[in-house]
Amino acid sequence: MTTEDIETLSPAMGDDADIVIDEVNAGRAKVLAYPDGSRIVVRLEQYDTQAPELVIVAGAGEDAPGKVAALCDTADRWGWSVRFHTKRPALGRLLARLGFHESERVYRYGRR
Repeated sequence: MTTEDIETLSPAMGDDADIVIDEVNAGRAKVLAYPDGSRIVVRLEQYDTQAPELVIVAGAGEDAPGKVAALCDTADRWGWSVRFHTKRPALGRLLARLGFHESERVYRYGRR
């Protein structure tokens, strides 16, 4: 992961930055860098009992709806589902317009 990737994605990665950087550096996740400077980190999760799932780990930059819609189109062509984690309710509403639905809520206790 480049310094520019980290600077751009830092707000989106939040407290999980070290984990996301390690996943990218280990090859378990990829940074998609766009000509407009936007960045999206994705990971493909494979399961024994269901189709692979494209996980959108973090993103920052311009035209999130357009970029996410393009990722969904790619996932559809490959037969993958798409999962997107966010702490931002406004982004959840935007994703709903693209056909996403809330499937879980995560609650944590203690320090991470």
